[in-house]
Amino acid sequence: MNLSYTKKVFPSDLKVVFHRMKSPLVTLNLWARVGVKDEEPVQIGISHFFEHMVFKGTTNYPGLELSRQVQAIGGNINAGTSLDTTDFYIVVPNNHWEKSLELIIDLVNNPLFNPIDIEREKKVIIQEIHLDEDDPEEKLATTLYHEVFSGTPYERSILGSKDTIAHLKRENFIYHQEYFYHPSNLTLVVCGDLPENQLFEKIDQFYKNGGKPLQNLFSSFPPLPKVQRKRIEINMDIHHHYGAIGFLGPGIRQDDFCLLKFLSVILGDGIDSRLNARLREKEQLVDSIHTNFSYYQESGIFSIIFTFANSDPKKIEAIIQEECELLLNHPPQDIEIKRAKNLLLSGFYHSIETTLGSAELLGRLDTIDTIDTVFRYLKNMQNVQTKQIIDVLKKYLDFNFAVSVIINPEDHR
Repeated sequence: MNLSYTKKVFPSDLKVVFHRMKSPLVTLNLWARVGVKDEEPVQIGISHFFEHMVFKGTTNYPGLELSRQVQAIGGNINAGTSLDTTDFYIVVPNNHWEKSLELIIDLVNNPLFNPIDIEREKKVIIQEIHLDEDDPEEKLATTLYHEVFSGTPYERSILGSKDTIAHLKRENFIYHQEYFYHPSNLTLVVCGDLPENQLFEKIDQFYKNGGKPLQNLFSSFPPLPKVQRKRIEINMDIHHHYGAIGFLGPGIRQDDFCLLKFLSVILGDGIDSRLNARLREKEQLVDSIHTNFSYYQESGIFSIIFTFANSDPKKIEAIIQEECELLLNHPPQDIEIKRAKNLLLSGFYHSIETTLGSAELLGRLDTIDTIDTVFRYLKNMQNVQTKQIIDVLKKYLDFNFAVSVIINPEDHR
């Protein structure tokens, strides 16, 4: 694996990461250290709303002109918001990297924030909120996060609420841009086959002076909760049942996140995983079941997600707990460890085989931790021992502190 990179911090405090890779495409991915966790309670959803608004026009490219410019050079442009970050990317043929650099910097430096566009976009985002409320999978995930991360900023919805969105004004977006899109809070990742020196020279032309960052007015992340066992049932206008069990886990800065990835594969990734073999193949109590560990800057969540038709959800939950306890007494065999390692490595290599995949990995890591985390992760993955898997199972999958969410059809009895 070649994931070598050059990282440079400019006088403006802008961080630039360049990863050379043979490809006809180049990706420019600009990351800001701002997500839901950084928002004031009365402005929850502004990071995602900001992401929408920058595409509504800049001083140099009003309206949809910037998106048209990207298409004209054969590229595509998009963005995303998470609990910790907001990022924007352009993927283009590599001979158009200079124009793409100009466009992505203009996108976040010079948005117009037209008040008329803001009011129109409020309706779009509120419609997104309504759609998520009607989607059982989204409802399951947002409820699980809200309960597992209760009392911390991670409990919030990325979209915000209808009330917080309705009250946002142009000056809120201007302040958000000045505070969070200062060069000292940004990382630009470039992946592709282009001249490194020319790239750095070109970037230097755009960011000669970063100005003075605004004072940090936000409080630090609060202590993580340890909620007692909780079970929530929700009725929706659907025809199937959805269930989830969630556990509070570590953030990316703790090595346990790698071990929980391993545990996730052993328990619920693929037909040979323990929960699939028992609940789906043998007892046929679920239509699908899978596990996942999602890690963030301050914490993480280990989740077990399943769907079912006419089974008793309490029985399903009891068997899940039983299988976790059986794993303590019958630790994973070498073949299970090897399978997990192969699947995780395959997934990792697949994620970095494109310029966009590499940029997203390097950018997210630099934003919420350090890029070298990837090398620590790979090293830890190669050296995982059975005892370590058992230790993290004991440490994090304590059903006395689990949150269960079940979504039933409205006519369910």
